[in-house]
This record gives sequence, C-alpha cells and structure tokens, in this order.
Amino acid sequence: MNQRFSLIVAGDPDQRTGGYLYDAHIVEALRAQHWAIEVIGLEGTFPDADESAARALEQTLANQPDGAAVVIDGLAMGALPDVVARHTERLAITALVHHPLGDELGLNTADQQRLHRNELHALAAVPRIIVTSHFTARRLSALADDYAIPLRANISVVEPGVEQAPVSPACEAGESLRLLCVATLTPRKGQDVLIEALAGLDASGWRCDCYGGARDAEFTLRLQYLVEFHDLEANVTLHGECDSDTLEAAYQRAHALVLPSWYEGYGMVVTEALAHGLPVITTTGGALRDTLPAGAGLSVEPGDVEALQHAIEQFCNDAPLRASLRQGAIEARQALNDWQDAATAFAGALTSAPVSMASGSEFAASWLALREPVDRAARSQRLAMLAGEWLAACPGPYRLVDLGCGRGSNVHYLAPRLPGPQTWTLIDHDATLLSEARARLMTLRDADGQSIVAETQAASFAHLDTQALNGAHLITASALLDLVSERWIDALVAHCARHRQGLLMALSVSGEWWFTDRHQRPIADDEDRLVLELFCAHQQRDKGLGEAQGGHAHATLAAAFEGVNYRIEEANTPWQLSVEDAAHRPLMASLIDGWATAASEHAPEAAVRIANWAVQRCHAVASGELGIWVGHRDLLALPMEVQPQGQG
Repeated sequence: MNQRFSLIVAGDPDQRTGGYLYDAHIVEALRAQHWAIEVIGLEGTFPDADESAARALEQTLANQPDGAAVVIDGLAMGALPDVVARHTERLAITALVHHPLGDELGLNTADQQRLHRNELHALAAVPRIIVTSHFTARRLSALADDYAIPLRANISVVEPGVEQAPVSPACEAGESLRLLCVATLTPRKGQDVLIEALAGLDASGWRCDCYGGARDAEFTLRLQYLVEFHDLEANVTLHGECDSDTLEAAYQRAHALVLPSWYEGYGMVVTEALAHGLPVITTTGGALRDTLPAGAGLSVEPGDVEALQHAIEQFCNDAPLRASLRQGAIEARQALNDWQDAATAFAGALTSAPVSMASGSEFAASWLALREPVDRAARSQRLAMLAGEWLAACPGPYRLVDLGCGRGSNVHYLAPRLPGPQTWTLIDHDATLLSEARARLMTLRDADGQSIVAETQAASFAHLDTQALNGAHLITASALLDLVSERWIDALVAHCARHRQGLLMALSVSGEWWFTDRHQRPIADDEDRLVLELFCAHQQRDKGLGEAQGGHAHATLAAAFEGVNYRIEEANTPWQLSVEDAAHRPLMASLIDGWATAASEHAPEAAVRIANWAVQRCHAVASGELGIWVGHRDLLALPMEVQPQGQG
C-alpha cells in the first residue's frame, strides 16, 4: 500500500469529541511522517443513517479510484453495510471503530440489536479493522459470536497517544480544590450522576468545571436544572465547548479529572489528564477499567451516585491520599505513548497483509495437514491410554466432543485408542474444514474394531452450554488452549465439574521454542529472543475468546482443575524437528513465517528487522543447518469419584 489514503467521517471532521480528536491527531501525525491523507466529511444523519447519509457515502466511495486505500470511521459506516459491501472488492477498505454503535446509552433493545447487526455486517465485509482499545477488540469479538456474524478481518488495536504537557500544580494549603470534567453533554457521559454525587458534599472548599459541547439538548437542560435544584451554581459551571487553549488552561488549574461515564471505548481524557499529572476519578464503564492505571486515581461502578460521592469526598478530605494519587499519575505520565507512536502503529495496521476471505480455509487445511504427523509423534500415548481406561469404567455407549476440530486430526488419533461404541461431535467455526473432517472420519474404528458415529457442528465454541457438550463423557481438543482466555478456561472447568466429565487437552504450546543444532542442542541469539518475546506477547492478544493465555494456558487449566478436586495427569510433548529430517523443513519454514508475522503484527516498527531474521533462519533451515524445538504439553483431567478399571 502506498502512503496515501482517504479518511471518511460522519459530518464535520473538526468536531471536538474523543473520536474526532483521535482521527485528527492520527492524520496530523501521519502527515508528519509523509503520508498523503484526504479527510472527507459526509452529509446526513448518523449513526441512524438517513437517505442523505447513504447517498453521501455511496458517492464518496464511488469517486475513489480502483484499489484506493480508504479508512471509514465506524460512525459513518456502521449503519450502511450494503453501501460498504458494494465497494469492498474494488477498494482497500479499513474500518476504524471507537466503540460499537449499539452500545450507546439509552437505546431500546430493538434499536440496539439493529445497530449491532448492521455494524457487524459492515465489518464482516472489510479486510482490516482498527480499534482504539483492547476492550473494543474483545467487545467486537463477543458481539460477533453473540449474533453469529463472524469477522474475518485483521483486528488491530491502536490506542490513542497523548500530547506532551506540563504537570499541573498541586493544591496549595487553603486553596479550593478544582475538579475538572471534560466530556460532551450526553447521557452516556453521566454528568447527571456527577451532579447528584456533588450535591451530597459539603459545598465549601471545592468547585467543578465541566467542559463539553451540548450534543443532547434535553440532557443539557436536565443538567442545568440539577445544578439549580441543588443550589450548586457557585460550585458547578457548565462551560460548554471550548478551544484547545482554554482547555489547556483548565487542565493547569485543575487538581483532578472526574469522568463519570457509563461507558467509554477508550477514554482519551483520562490519558490527557495523566499527561498533566492529574489524578482521575472515574468509573469502570467499558474500557475505563483498562485505561486508568492502578494508583493514579479512583474507580467506581458506573451510575453509582453514592460510590462516586464517597470517592470525591475521600479525595477532597484526605490530603495524603491526594498526594499519593498525584504521584501515581505523574509516574503513569512517564509511560504514555505520544501521537507519533500511535500513528506508526496505525500505519502498520494499514499496511499489514489482509485476511483472504476465500483462501482462509485452504491455508488452515494445508497447515493442519503439515503438522498432523508431527503432532502424532509428539503427543502422549500414556494419557490417551489412561483416558481409555477411565472411559471403560463408565457406562457406555460413549459420547465424545472435539472442540476446534479442524480437519479431524485429533479424532483420527484418539478413536482407535479408546473403547467403543463411540459417538463423536466435532465442533469448528470453519464449514470447509468440517466438510473435510466428515470425509476423513467415515472409515474410523474404535479400539474394539467397531465403526464410530461422527457428526459435525459449524459453531463457535465461545459458549459451552450446548446439548452436545452437556451430554459428553469426554471432551477433547488439540492445539487450542493458547487461543482462549482465563475466563473461558474457568467456564470449561466449571462445565466439566458440573457434568462430571473428563477432559483430554493435547499439544498446548508452552510459550517456548528455539533452534537446534545437529545434536539437538539449543541455539539462540538476540534476534531469536526478540522474536520469541514478541510472538509470546502476540499470543496473549484477544483471538475472539477474550484475552488469550498463550503459553500460560496449560498451567491455568491445571490449576483450575485442581480447584475442583480432579485427578490430573500431564506430559511434556514437544515437537523435535531435526536438522537431518528433510520432511520437517516445510513445517519449519511455515513456523518461521508464522512467528515473524505475529511478531510484526505486535511490533510493526520492527517489521524490517523481523523480516531479515525470517529470511536468515529460513535459509539456515533449508540448507540443513538448523532444526527447531517447540514446547507443548498434554493434560488429562478426570473426576475423582469415577475410577478406571482395576482400581478400587
């Protein structure tokens, strides 16, 4: 992609809200990096797009030349999936999502679901999605599962940067405390909750300045009424929208930021306050739970007037607490990224290779076929035998479920080693892989020589409470665990414990790999260690099932089963791809490419360095100089009260 794109936004691009300011800062920083960017504001009503909005987006996209790079802000595209879909084959479209449109406060259920569905259909059509927080990435993945509208795009998180600012002066003895609220006047921002909380405080010794445009006239009138009703005119001022100089002066006068939002996709004003060394009193709504660093402020549940009042009262009356939080804010200030960093990450997301909508299954199938013989050689035969002994002690026939089955490799390995009769349910989100799995399982037999029965389900395994899972004796999976979150693991263990089921989890990555010489001795240099570190960090990104555990997943699973009094058996099952075995070289080359891709996605600024590393390592593997060792572990977890045959 050339360093050129058009950014399409809803309405006036110069609006002073968090989303528009994010867009403006990214554009300014990228232009400083020699990108050519045209910013286009659309006429019409958004996000409930009217005919004028639909015509404006249609005409704007039609005016773009074939192959042009286009970034569409989510507010402009979320309600117009049909318009977006008409241009996705011709244009390189990236969606920029600040937070899901259906999550706006005050929507009824029908409107919320309509906005969610429309936005998901629009996002499902594009090859790249950029979001401004890890929370939003997790939220989109959860919504895609809830509505069964899969997103096949790369989802990149590019958090906002912050402008450098001087530290605001601390409160002097005898000086009134100044609280600052910076947010547009809309119900989601919760200024009514703030005023109700302030009304319960002693009115002496503090004042609160609220800056933000009146985007909701009815809500603004309510705020003015509340100020008057509680006789807070001398303490609370609604200043309205202001320019940057006025806002900077307000930050310099303030002693704390108060942001009472019900929900934020990121909460840029939090980092702006931290850039000034200001403590923050806010909520845990949406991404705010992640945005505010520990020790730099106080957080309460959104909408809790009493909790917010108590937090503000603590801040006002406890000088040591104020000093501690101010110090925490100043320390957090040192770790903030600037807008140039954010722009570099944004550019990396734009130039990353898009997901191929047509070939994803073929790539997955070829990778799975490549690894299958190595998996069979590595995995624990002992744990499969113990699983078979445990099943034989249970009343048959045996129902088994394989999660994330791919092309059926796990069932191919296990079925001949387990007693029968067996009925398998294979679950995967990829219909193409399921079709291949069905074809491969037709001739499989169990350990007693009986044919197995197998059915497939095209579904996400994000939700574990399904009829097939509920009725299973044994749940199995292979090379799956690193993709899931701790919450998902806890849900799986709770499900197994509730239904007294066994679990056999094979080939979970340990988070370790290294190159080996002809004697299988480890070889590693600084470049290997860099890529491994970046790869492990990428493994812990959200893969659609919450923040992934990566190499920590096996230990998390084992600890969870120990907590429910299960018998646990474990085995080390590493891949040992030797220098001499030429049959392993295609798999080793694929591994190196995969590690490099993941590392570059996590650190796009190091992409050239990583690419050079990959070329050198692939050459060494192809010439027979290096092998590869990759750590895996298997785990079998069984309920204590059901004993295998031959035991008391």
